[in-house]
Amino acid sequence: MSNHPQSIVSESAQLAENVEVGPYAIIEPGVSIAAGCRIQSHAKICRGVKMGKNNVVDHGAVIGGNPQDLSFDPQINSGVIIGDDNNFREHVTISRSTELNGNTIIGNRNFFMAVSHIAHDVIVGNDNILANNVMIAGHVRIGNKVFLGGGTAIHQFTHVGDFAMSQGNSTLTQDIPPYCVAHKINQLSGLNVIGLRRGGFSPGDRKEIKLAYSLVLKSKSTREDALKEADSKDFGPVAARLVEAVRSPSSRGILTR
Repeated sequence: MSNHPQSIVSESAQLAENVEVGPYAIIEPGVSIAAGCRIQSHAKICRGVKMGKNNVVDHGAVIGGNPQDLSFDPQINSGVIIGDDNNFREHVTISRSTELNGNTIIGNRNFFMAVSHIAHDVIVGNDNILANNVMIAGHVRIGNKVFLGGGTAIHQFTHVGDFAMSQGNSTLTQDIPPYCVAHKINQLSGLNVIGLRRGGFSPGDRKEIKLAYSLVLKSKSTREDALKEADSKDFGPVAARLVEAVRSPSSRGILTR
């Protein structure tokens, strides 16, 4: 463990031997940080944070701060659970859960660019990129391999599907379906064709995704009839994920146009 003499590390914090803590960084009581992590200058890791291996927390970031919720009781115990190999750039903020013994959850290999914000009780999957100033409200669910353009704002309780993408400065108050691109205010642009190709999807899977998209998101039929037609196609698991997202959206509903 390498703590700068001007860092503040609680005696009750559990840091692996090779964790690096920079000047003026603060590690609060009860924090757990696994091997290979680097906490840069002026960063703060708040109580209740459990961090996996090889994460980088850049200058001025705050992980596990109190949620921005007027009804929140700061005396309750809650936290943030973080996986491995994440990169939190300058001034990223991630709030702890509002629920007693609850957690905001971050998976593995995510890249949070400068000043992006993750609110309380959010669940982020793996291999996602959030560009500068992205704002994620409470209880949002983000899947895997998602790219959110700079300044994107996502409403609380919304779901963002795997391989989804947003244009910079988008405002989204409903679910983004898997494999789709959203822009402006609650608008769908179409499929994330380049992302699917780069993601290694087979030509067969991409063809099925395209057909599923046309059936459940572009059909002029009712939602019920569109889903029945999609069910008749016996899609594989990849395209079926899109169909199920439309069938069972969050309480916010799902983008379809």
